[in-house]
Amino acid sequence: MTVNERTWDQSSMSRLTPEAMGLLRNALTAWMRGYGESDASLGPTLHAVATEARERGIRAEELLVTLKSMWFEIGGEPSTPARSAPGHRRLDELVTACIKAYYE
Repeated sequence: MTVNERTWDQSSMSRLTPEAMGLLRNALTAWMRGYGESDASLGPTLHAVATEARERGIRAEELLVTLKSMWFEIGGEPSTPARSAPGHRRLDELVTACIKAYYE
């Protein structure tokens, strides 16, 4: 498999179930509104979505694209340099948590 070769013809968003997409959206929204504070549903949701992604043949990088797309759709801010306010680093924290969930 080459680096840019897609796993399937469809986008990763269309291959995750609507239930998984809804869970992810709800958990991200709650986490974002909590200003990065620990939200009990985010970790288990990321694990559930990552498990589904692996089972459906969605690669980690495709899942990250889905996660980031949803983050910006719900009003999340882009990452900024580490010297910025902690609230601006939430996307980085989210990406790290997603990668860990995918490979656990």
